[in-house]
Amino acid sequence: MNFWECLKTAVKSLQGNKIRSFLTMLGIIIGITSVITMSAIGQGAQQNIMGDLKQGGYGKFTVSVDKSDTEFRWKYMLNDEIIEGMKRSGKFRNVSPRIQTRFMVKINGRNEMLMASPTNKDFEEIDKVNMLYGRNILSFEYDLREKVATIDHLTAGNLFGSPENAVGQTLDIAPGRNTSYIAYRIVGVFKNPLEQMIKIMGGRRIPRFVRIPVSTYDKMFTKTPGEYTEIIVEAQDPEKLAESMSDARLVLEDLTGTADLYEVTTVSNAAESFDNILSQLNMFVSFVAAISLLVGGIGVMNIMLVSVIERTKEVGIRKAIGATNSDILIQFLMEAVILTGFGGVFGIALGVSLGLGIGGFLGIPPVFSPIYIFGSMLVSTIIGVVFGVTPARKAANLNPVDALRTE
Repeated sequence: MNFWECLKTAVKSLQGNKIRSFLTMLGIIIGITSVITMSAIGQGAQQNIMGDLKQGGYGKFTVSVDKSDTEFRWKYMLNDEIIEGMKRSGKFRNVSPRIQTRFMVKINGRNEMLMASPTNKDFEEIDKVNMLYGRNILSFEYDLREKVATIDHLTAGNLFGSPENAVGQTLDIAPGRNTSYIAYRIVGVFKNPLEQMIKIMGGRRIPRFVRIPVSTYDKMFTKTPGEYTEIIVEAQDPEKLAESMSDARLVLEDLTGTADLYEVTTVSNAAESFDNILSQLNMFVSFVAAISLLVGGIGVMNIMLVSVIERTKEVGIRKAIGATNSDILIQFLMEAVILTGFGGVFGIALGVSLGLGIGGFLGIPPVFSPIYIFGSMLVSTIIGVVFGVTPARKAANLNPVDALRTE
C-alpha cells in the first residue's frame, strides 16, 4: 500500500467511529484550548500593563540631590538653570523637574486626595499619558501659568459621573487639608496608567492622578520657585542609556562643579523587573495548561490500544490478503496523528474564540502569539506520533493466524 491508500484507510476507519474519534480528540482539544486562551490573556495583560510602565521608564533616568545629608540637600538643590544647561548641551532629548506630591481636591462638598504631577512640555514627552477626552495642556498655558489641569478617567468618572462630563468642569485643588483651594479648569482626561496592573494584582484602591503646569505649581504652592530635589532626563538614544547617564554626570560637573554629589539613577529597573516577573508567571501558567496536553496524549494511546483489540480480526484479514507489517503500522500511526492534528485545529479555533470572549469581558485585549499557535499545532502532531507508536506497533506485530481466530 502506498501513502495515499494508507491515509484513505485511516480516514475511513475514523469516520466509521465518529463519536469515539471525537472523544479521543477531546483531551487534545482541551489542552490546546487552555494553552492558547491562557497565553493570549496573559500576554495581553502583560502588554497592557507594561505599555504604560515602560512608556514612563524606558530610556529615562533621574538626577537627584543626596538625601542623606539634609544641609547638603538644600545647599545643592537642582534648579531651572541646571535644567536649561542640560538642555543646551544637546545630549538629552528632554529634561524636566520631577515632582511627586499629593493634592486635596474638592467638588460639590466632596474631598479626594490625588497623586499630583506638576508638568511642563518636556515632562509630558517623558511621561506620556493616553488622552481619552479633551486635550493635553498647551504650550501657551504653561508659559502664561494658566490654571488648567488634566485628570485620570477614574477620578473623572468618580467626581463627574463620566469622563466625558469632566472636560470643561472646575476642580478645586489645595496642597493640604487646611489650606485654601484654587480653582483649575479641566481640559483633558487621560487613562489611569496603573488601573490594569492593580486590578490584575488583586488591589482594590487605585491611585488617582491630576496634572497641572509646573509654572502654576511653583507660583501658588512653593516657597522657592524654580528649585527641585529631582529632575528626570530622557536619553537621545534609549538603547544607550548608560552612556547618556555618564554624559549627565559630566554636564552636571561643568554646570555646578559638584557632579559627584548628585545621584544619577535609571527609572526603568522597576518596570523591567515587573516585566520579568509577568513573563515568568505567564510561562508558568502556560506550562501548567500544557500538562493537559500530556493527559490528552495518554488518552489517545489508551483509546488506540482499545481500537487495536477490537479490530484484531480486521488486521488479520488485511494481512491475509497481502498487507505488510509496515502498512498496518503506518495506518494506525496515521489514525493517531489525524486525531491529534484535528484536535489541535479545533483547540486553536476554540482557544482563539475563548480568548476574544474572555478578553472582551475582562477589558484586556488578548495577544495571540504565532509561536504558541504554531507550536501547539506542532506539539499536538508530535503527541500523535509519540503516543500512537505503541498501539500501531502492537497492531503491526499481530500474528495473522491468531488474529483471524479472534472473535
